[in-house]
Amino acid sequence: MRGHRDLQAACLAAVACALVAALVPWEIVRLAAGLPLTLFLPGYAIVAAAFGSRELAAPKRAMLSVAVSLMTLALGAFVLNIFPFGLETASWAVLLPLVVIAACRGAALRRERSQRGRAGRPALPRPATGSLVLGALAAAIALGALALAEKPLPAENAKGFTALWMLPTDEREDAVAIGVDSNQHDFHSYRLRVSLGKDQSKTYRVRLDPGEERVYEVDVPARAVGRTHVVASLYKAGDPQKLYRRVTSWLPRQMTFP
Repeated sequence: MRGHRDLQAACLAAVACALVAALVPWEIVRLAAGLPLTLFLPGYAIVAAAFGSRELAAPKRAMLSVAVSLMTLALGAFVLNIFPFGLETASWAVLLPLVVIAACRGAALRRERSQRGRAGRPALPRPATGSLVLGALAAAIALGALALAEKPLPAENAKGFTALWMLPTDEREDAVAIGVDSNQHDFHSYRLRVSLGKDQSKTYRVRLDPGEERVYEVDVPARAVGRTHVVASLYKAGDPQKLYRRVTSWLPRQMTFP
């Protein structure tokens, strides 16, 4: 890329920004380096490769650079998600400089070919290559969006969880509804312990499939003085001594008794 100072500067800037974004511990510095790497440099290099030696007005080039950079990010996210390392800072720090360097190399070759064509006989009319490249990128973005919409992406690294909740019942004032909702990836067993004041408690064995929910209606003893402290504690069957979830509630005193 000798003789093309803008392309050399774009490549050096992309590599420098990637190193800073991946290695520097200060968040504000990483953000400052990541902005041009993600929002300008890839688009600038691709636009330069698409339009060759044709001059573009500065506002138009800047607008196209940002737009094409955003398209590059969308396509890059689709590509990186296929691989095991996924969408990580390190993977972006490798992919984006490679895109910039490859596009700048293509832009340099196009410029040199165009200069040789001007020195010889007039070149035959050709289609607008820049428009074709941008149209191809837009089509790739559309196809990628359709593919993402139709096919769920794998989530091997996603961690499941189980939720525990407590609500008053609609029909009875002397009971509470306690629910255990599984968002795990496989079958799980739990022990649910419900404490009703100081001296009473109830225990339930809970076995849940992925996406399953169990709701228990627990009777609360009436008290004429003070309030009843209801505590629901959830323990995993494999670790019965370690608390996994807990919810508490204070129920007002009841003056009437059955």
